[in-house]
Amino acid sequence: MKLTKGCFGYLNAKKKWETLKTVIYFALPAAIFLMGYYTTGTKKNLLTVVAVLGCLPASKSAVSLIMYLKAGVCSGSCHETLQECGLERGDTLLLYDLYLTSYEKNFQISALAIKNNAVCGYTEDGRCDVGAGEKHIAEILRQSGYEGLTVKLFTDLSKFADRLAQMNDTAEKKEEKEKAIAGILKDISL
Repeated sequence: MKLTKGCFGYLNAKKKWETLKTVIYFALPAAIFLMGYYTTGTKKNLLTVVAVLGCLPASKSAVSLIMYLKAGVCSGSCHETLQECGLERGDTLLLYDLYLTSYEKNFQISALAIKNNAVCGYTEDGRCDVGAGEKHIAEILRQSGYEGLTVKLFTDLSKFADRLAQMNDTAEKKEEKEKAIAGILKDISL
């Protein structure tokens, strides 16, 4: 089963894939270089040029790998806590493993819930500036045409679980809007 952005375990799967891809991308130019060196006895050959050019996509892949390695993920204990509370089975849209980037800061969000006009998230990263994260999310959604949304990020899992339970208790649900908001947040996440 392929994990999509917003699913629990997505970032860990991407880290593994990017690591494998980067190793392969660097191994191919190394093999080409060594093949040219051993066949001609010198590094001054056409295969050396091909190997150097082959390092360009490998380097691009290495940059992606660094970003994914830097990104924090939702811990298993957080995921288990939300499952034990039964909060995943509600009709609130719940996303995991989001790593939002902005020009000034990056925001690791372990879990994010969307329902009606409320967006609330939980971060396990103690360095995450939740105030700046709330402003960033609200600004991105405002620029996309979603006004009047309440955005709140929590650093305490029990407070997030309580807020999520409140969101699940509300009867009204606007599924298209929530999916559109989730799509925007996935687009700006790693």
